[in-house]
Amino acid sequence: MKIVIKILNGILHWTITVFFLTMVFLVFFNVVLRYGFSSGITWSEEMSRYLFVWIVFLGAIVAYKEKAHLAVDVLIGALPRKLQKVLYTINNLIVITVLALFIDGGLQMFESASNSYGPATGVPLSFLYLAGLISAFTMAALAVIQTIEFVFFNKSDPPWAKPIKGGEENI
Repeated sequence: MKIVIKILNGILHWTITVFFLTMVFLVFFNVVLRYGFSSGITWSEEMSRYLFVWIVFLGAIVAYKEKAHLAVDVLIGALPRKLQKVLYTINNLIVITVLALFIDGGLQMFESASNSYGPATGVPLSFLYLAGLISAFTMAALAVIQTIEFVFFNKSDPPWAKPIKGGEENI
């Protein structure tokens, strides 16, 4: 299982890297063509926007996986570990609920945009909403996994979690 996770993590990071480099190349090359040769690639701006959307949503997955999203954890870090687990569970249930709402809205937008196409690229606009759906599904799965690992197995501790004391048990 760890090998599969490592491979998926590598694919995620490489995808973000390739999308970013492609976006930078398209924008730079288009600027050179416009100012140097008074012409440009008509579809490069649109494709750069699409790639940027995908980078943002894939980056959100990476940040969620690494517990790097912004949080105010002064209060929860000062509480006993058992109470931290309860609040962590409540927090992740709220996150999963919001992600479920995001998925519901994303599916509706995906369906309504499936017959619309980008004017310059001809790429279906549902391609943009697919990035949000993949991100939301993945983060919801990560929320479930991270909650189970922290609450029941004392693994995958958030940065603010108190260390386990000698005789402390699971909830």
